[in-house]
Amino acid sequence: MVETASLERLSRVVEEALPEGAELVEARFSGGPLLTLLIDNLRGSVDHEFTVRISRAISPALEGEGYDGMVEVSSPGIERPLTKPSHFERFTGHEARVRTSEAVDGTDGRRKFAGVIAGAGKSDFTLKLEDDGSEIAIDYANVTRAILKEDLDK
Repeated sequence: MVETASLERLSRVVEEALPEGAELVEARFSGGPLLTLLIDNLRGSVDHEFTVRISRAISPALEGEGYDGMVEVSSPGIERPLTKPSHFERFTGHEARVRTSEAVDGTDGRRKFAGVIAGAGKSDFTLKLEDDGSEIAIDYANVTRAILKEDLDK
């Protein structure tokens, strides 16, 4: 993903300030100076109490970096973004939708895919495509957006 240096710096500051068991899934600017942080609770649900605790933990660190804009702490939601190699590893066996910046070899120029994450390595992951069952390897560096595709009927 393309990020500004400022957003990268703020993301690092947030990650360092998070309490144990909390994970920064994604950071982005939403509508100007609103910093939206998708935070997962690795030990339970992301409820109001959790987001308030996270806000209190990260506010001093953000202020120390000179950021005085608004901050929104939120759950990653059902269609959780996959932004790190560890996410692909953790969600192996789950359905995902993936967009790439460049066409993936052997896919006739395609850049949008849906399927099951079949495996994850250090530099790429394998996706078993839902349309034909074939497997493709996608480099993490080629991913512009990836989200879980959860089926609520399961």
